Amino acid sequence: MSGRLTRRSTLALLGALAGCSGADPLSSGSNETDLDGSALRALVDDSVPTLPERLPVDVGDDHLAATERRARTLLDAVPADLGPAEIPNGAIRERVRHAREHAVESLSTAAEASTPFARLAAFADARAEARFATGAWRAIDAGVTREDLAAEAETVREDRRAVRERWRYVGADPVEATLVHAAIERRIASGRSDVATGEPRRYRPGNPLGVGELTEEIERARVAVDDATHLYDRLTAPLDDPVDLRPRLVDARQRLREAFETERQALSSVDAREPWRIEGVDVEDTPAAEALEELFRPVDPAHDDGWGETTPARALTWAHSSFVALRAFTSLRERVREGETFAIESVEDVAAMRTAAVEALRAAEASPADPGLTRLSTAELADRLTWTDEQLLDSEGSVRASWLRNDASTYLTVMARARATPPASERVAAALRKG
Repeated sequence: MSGRLTRRSTLALLGALAGCSGADPLSSGSNETDLDGSALRALVDDSVPTLPERLPVDVGDDHLAATERRARTLLDAVPADLGPAEIPNGAIRERVRHAREHAVESLSTAAEASTPFARLAAFADARAEARFATGAWRAIDAGVTREDLAAEAETVREDRRAVRERWRYVGADPVEATLVHAAIERRIASGRSDVATGEPRRYRPGNPLGVGELTEEIERARVAVDDATHLYDRLTAPLDDPVDLRPRLVDARQRLREAFETERQALSSVDAREPWRIEGVDVEDTPAAEALEELFRPVDPAHDDGWGETTPARALTWAHSSFVALRAFTSLRERVREGETFAIESVEDVAAMRTAAVEALRAAEASPADPGLTRLSTAELADRLTWTDEQLLDSEGSVRASWLRNDASTYLTVMARARATPPASERVAAALRKG
């Protein structure tokens, strides 16, 4: 049911398929438990909270209105009913239509978003997709080439450089400032910034989609500049005497990394290939094993490059997620060591895991720990719960317990990470506010 497969579950499935001679590897001859699909669907209710991303600065109504107008203007420049007469090549036509449709969907998402910051992100997607469609259509309809866009590309590069030269790590509160600067870093200091007008990256020279590709890159760069400038202005407007917080952020990152490395040494005996394996406990092929494999991945010493971010604010958000993952993995592994495998033998077992995840998420949101840092984690966890619920809603007839393993493991990882989030928020906030 779940689209996410861990390395271990993928290998197990491939092995089963290799030996099944065309038969269903999970059917005949199995003593496995079957669960009622309608009972599984009935587990899904409205208990999962909606937790959109947010920032500790307001996004101005004028800025939101301007970026929405831009998206709609781009969208209106592409006919909604493109057919073979307008674009004879079917593959190109479908790609342009898909981009336009995606832009329309993003505008709908923006209209339904519950926070201005979430609306801003949806409008950014709408602008990029609409610009791709517009660029490709203009290449077909008016003969526009990538070379014709050179001046616009250079302008946005210059504007990006101007923002970087003006930008300083200032703010009244170091934690709130870190969150805003991390959002600015995502827009300005990371991602593709060259907006190259040479050969297309994804398409052959002469393909009109190559023009669409470049116009999309230009628009994403323009959105990044516009939004970063707005967020920075909102952050700095109330500051009478801005203080440079960069040394504080860099110092906090270093101290947190040292603490993390020290605490992670307790995992030195964990087998990175099978982090779920615990002597004396038969946990293989259970939701707990799947969850432990996923939770170990971000604390595996081979996959912690985020600490090396040259952008200090995003490095601190990485610190937050690292401590969440470390505590989540160790706490769930301890429960498994004590004998809990979270095996699925009934619908009630799935219900219990889902309820624990929802309750943990609500408790994290209600925690007095720094709410801005906490939402970094809980927004994603709420989305994962919603997605997994959607998988349960697809249940029909009799459902093999093994088919639910990945979805049940998601409930476990959400539960473990949600419980670990408030302590991580308190830790990062304390490191930042330390004088």
